Amino acid sequence: MGDTPRFAIRFNKVQRSDLIIRTPKPAPVPGTPARHDRARIYSLALQLASRIYTVVDRADAERYFLRDQLDRKSALIPQLIAQGLAITDMAARRALYERARQAATDCAAILDMLIERATVPRAVVEPARVLALAVLDELLPLTTAPAKIW
Repeated sequence: MGDTPRFAIRFNKVQRSDLIIRTPKPAPVPGTPARHDRARIYSLALQLASRIYTVVDRADAERYFLRDQLDRKSALIPQLIAQGLAITDMAARRALYERARQAATDCAAILDMLIERATVPRAVVEPARVLALAVLDELLPLTTAPAKIW
């Protein structure tokens, strides 16, 4: 009994895999913050920003302020959505989503102007426009205030 401690407690070697405690992921609770990279709306907003970057890159004949505004607004949309997903206060979250919706509306309007002016090939602008409308469709229910119960 040379390896038995004084109080009769025996320590066994623990395997490294036994040290990792695996707990199942809890189901998301509505109204709680979520990781932004798991949300579909955030993914759409990133795709929109990427497509608009392509449009801005090809819009050499267009005026600078319009290209700059389109670039800034498209970069703002995923940022606002990510911030909204990280907030638990529903009124604050809705306000961020409203700002994102306004920026997406501006992007869609500028893309419509580029199509109308024909300064950028329509084949380049149209995928970005479709994504802008998809982001708007996703944001609309998120910005609608709940009915007040009196």
